[in-house]
Amino acid sequence: MTAGLGCWLVQPVYLLVELLVAAAASAAYSLRDDTISALGMLTCAPGHAGATVDVCSSGHVALDVAFVVFGLLRAAGAVLLRPRLGTDGWVLAAVCLWVVSALFAAAVGLVPVDQHPGWHAVVALPVFLLQPLAVLTTAEALRRSRVVSRGVAVSGLVLGGLMVAAAAAFGLRLGDPTWVGALERLALWPTYPWLAVVAWALLVARRSETVAKV
Repeated sequence: MTAGLGCWLVQPVYLLVELLVAAAASAAYSLRDDTISALGMLTCAPGHAGATVDVCSSGHVALDVAFVVFGLLRAAGAVLLRPRLGTDGWVLAAVCLWVVSALFAAAVGLVPVDQHPGWHAVVALPVFLLQPLAVLTTAEALRRSRVVSRGVAVSGLVLGGLMVAAAAAFGLRLGDPTWVGALERLALWPTYPWLAVVAWALLVARRSETVAKV
């Protein structure tokens, strides 16, 4: 369980990596308008459909490695924490969704969009459906099992719904010149701090159980 908690507690670090890579990218890069994948490009190219200025990401290796590492950590955390999340079918569904979505997310780092655009789309697009669903099913599993506070579970349901809406909006604006990056981040970013919150809540619950037994 300790290893599983660690896998989820470190997830917000991914956001720090992405922001640092974005800060080091060329001035043409926009968090609002350009895709996350643009930061993982090996060459200079437009950051989104319709862009006329090339984006150059000097930290592309760091971000591609982060895709792989944090994706694998999410999957490992889900498997290791399964006994603590509950016992019903919601837990099994949540773990499966985390593993599959995380493997797709990790694969994104292996096929940069400027090198393998077709394969990049194949592995990246499912993440926008599977990752929000993983948050929603995990939140529902936690609500039913009551292993953490109701607030943590409800926050996951709210965030998951917001992520689904943002993912749909992102899909509709893929060919537009603005707000693509913001919608993409709204569809994915809430995952990382929420997993850390869940892990912390599970850690607190475990400590409370230990104290009660003593």
